[in-house]
Amino acid sequence: MVTVSEPALDPKPVTLARRGSFIKRFDGTPKGIVCQRFWQLVAAAGCPFECSYCFLQATPSYVFGTYPLSGAIFENYPDMIRTVENWLEHPKPRTLVVGELQDGLAFEQAYRSLCGKTLTELLIPLFASQDRHRLVFLTKSVEVHQALRMKPTDRVSFAWSVNSDEAAERWEKGAPPPRSRLEAARLLRDKGWNIRIRIDPMIPHRGWREGYQSLCQEVRKLAPEVVTLGALRASPTLQAHAARCGRDASVFDLLAGKDRAGYKRRLPAEKRLSLYRLAVETLAGGPSVLALCKEHRSVWRSLGLSFQGCNCTAVSTPGGVRA
Repeated sequence: MVTVSEPALDPKPVTLARRGSFIKRFDGTPKGIVCQRFWQLVAAAGCPFECSYCFLQATPSYVFGTYPLSGAIFENYPDMIRTVENWLEHPKPRTLVVGELQDGLAFEQAYRSLCGKTLTELLIPLFASQDRHRLVFLTKSVEVHQALRMKPTDRVSFAWSVNSDEAAERWEKGAPPPRSRLEAARLLRDKGWNIRIRIDPMIPHRGWREGYQSLCQEVRKLAPEVVTLGALRASPTLQAHAARCGRDASVFDLLAGKDRAGYKRRLPAEKRLSLYRLAVETLAGGPSVLALCKEHRSVWRSLGLSFQGCNCTAVSTPGGVRA
């Protein structure tokens, strides 16, 4: 039986830092890569988990020691709250993602130790009090205990990055097992919260067909509002940085050259499509909107998918736009 335990009363100390700019817009993909430019809230830095493929390892802030890769929170958090309040004044609907540049829930207790409130307590009331914008927490953590005590709002979604059991055991060191993450998602769903799932990065390990089919079957039963698929990818320098950080850099040996947009090193095209097809076929006919993460338009077309939203955006009704 999978359980989600209560957090420790005395969480591990986390580095305190300061930050000047808390919200940024992601628009770093080249032409041909389907990625709706989205807004990111930098609510913390780094991540306590030690995933081999984590792109933060090659990000200048961690390479040059501005922040520890293991994580930091911001003692000037009142400035962050004011920044979010100002962002919410924008007249057009937008989505703000917490978890692109850090784990979205792993610092709940660190913030409670700093200011008496978890990150969810600081942010959710701001979005619950309006009806225009949405907030998404992206995480591998199972720290959902405070959210379970709060009143659900359709302005907030919780999204979990999950993987096959084999991939998680080998390359997601320190992160909760995938089934524990899915159980945390189920707990919030049953309380009335919107949940999302991101199966990313899919990796063609030994037994991957059985592993990902089993995972997708569990995800289908969970019935999240959206499932976003992604496959292993990396910048040209990430393998060297992973080795520098003492992580299993051999996972990058599976990659070929850059994709046709010159964006990232990718798995060979047919292997990537095989991973995606398995997931799409297993999830087809279910209630979730299906999407790909930062993939070329040609891959969307090969899979017969239309863009109806993804993990980092609002989700439209079925019958969306062809990617």
